[in-house]
Amino acid sequence: MNAQDTMNAQRQSTRCIRVPAQPDQVPLARRAVLDTLRHWGVPTGSDAVHAIRLIASELLTNVVLHASPATVRIDVVVELCDGAWIRLGVHDGHPDCPAPADSSAEATSGRGLKIVHALIEELNGVVLTERTDDGGKTVWVELPCPVDEQAAEAEDERVTADAYDGAGAAEPRLPIDIAYL
Repeated sequence: MNAQDTMNAQRQSTRCIRVPAQPDQVPLARRAVLDTLRHWGVPTGSDAVHAIRLIASELLTNVVLHASPATVRIDVVVELCDGAWIRLGVHDGHPDCPAPADSSAEATSGRGLKIVHALIEELNGVVLTERTDDGGKTVWVELPCPVDEQAAEAEDERVTADAYDGAGAAEPRLPIDIAYL
């Protein structure tokens, strides 16, 4: 399957997560993404889930560090496509596209996007940046990852008021909007 085929995959489930563009929101948004995947039956120990965790962290952190002057709120979209692809989109209001930095061996930062691109390539995924009408952009990542239908059914039976705010969560509940589309 080529990049265009995967980006045109049939969407089955969608979740939109909106958080303020602030550093303390990154862990909450990441946890909401992971809880969504678990809810949909995506194997939590899979390489794709570990990669999505890192990719979500990197993209959200980049928005906070580089796009927050033009972004009040970060929109994160998680989609399950054809039961075999996970699509993650991170939207911000800044017009510049993220690009891997040329960093020296002594640099203390600047390698995150290189790691993200390497993971995506290793897992036969796709990444693209889409310009949006508000002058910003959405960075989309798709990774192959089959869903465990039995795990999804078992998770659906568990009732929680907020899937992202599980009992005993170590992180405090922060302002966040979540919608299933």
